[in-house]
Amino acid sequence: MKTRHSVNILTLLIFVLTCNTFVFAESEGEKLFKSNKPAEAILFLEDEIKNGTASSAAYNYLGLAYYQLADYQNSVDAFAKGLKVPATNKKILSFNQGNSYYAMGDYENAAKSFTLAISADPKFSRALLNRGNSYLMSQKYSETIKDYERFIIMEPEDLQRPKLEELIALLKQEVLRQEEEARVMAEEAARLAEEEKRMAEELARQKEEEERLEAERKAEEERLAEEKRQEEAERRRKLLEDVANSLQNTDSTNMTSGTEDLIDYDFESELD
Repeated sequence: MKTRHSVNILTLLIFVLTCNTFVFAESEGEKLFKSNKPAEAILFLEDEIKNGTASSAAYNYLGLAYYQLADYQNSVDAFAKGLKVPATNKKILSFNQGNSYYAMGDYENAAKSFTLAISADPKFSRALLNRGNSYLMSQKYSETIKDYERFIIMEPEDLQRPKLEELIALLKQEVLRQEEEARVMAEEAARLAEEEKRMAEELARQKEEEERLEAERKAEEERLAEEKRQEEAERRRKLLEDVANSLQNTDSTNMTSGTEDLIDYDFESELD
């Protein structure tokens, strides 16, 4: 099974011979790996690690065997286990782990692993180049440029230098383009923000005006209603007064002395 992120396995194997801090007899798992039998090697290496008979290089061989089979997650895990074991070559394990992460398309963790390898050996130019590649795939172009330029300084005779210099020039143009695009976008965002602010202020003014007009309308309605209530009250008062007046007959024949009998004033005057 092949991956589109091809990493030269020979680059990884360069470091295999440097993985042992102590001298051990070559195990069966290591022999199988070196015989290009990764599937069989994995079985023995896993068993050797489990039984505690593995050399300090076993984790690296195991990770590389998984890598050859395109089982990148187990490859990463094997290198990670080796990084926790004393006397293992942390520089190489971190570098190979970075390559496995890269093959998985996990460029962020790949860059972290390569950074560990570089921290172990600041002159580790191959890890620097691969970290630059990881940054490139993550579209972190400024970081990519820095790593590529450092690599060229460290390896001025490297055959990849012309391509790297060409790529650096293109990336610098892209960085400038992105910066210009970011500037334009920032200006546009500021313009839109100002526009939205003015619109919000206008909407607030319109709302305030509507509320004022509504308040005036309600006040006018209340005033008219009050006038109507007063007119109605006056009308009722006059009506009641008229009714009362109509009931109150002031004819003299209806006057009384205080008794049940009416005083009869109907007589002829004897006066001349």
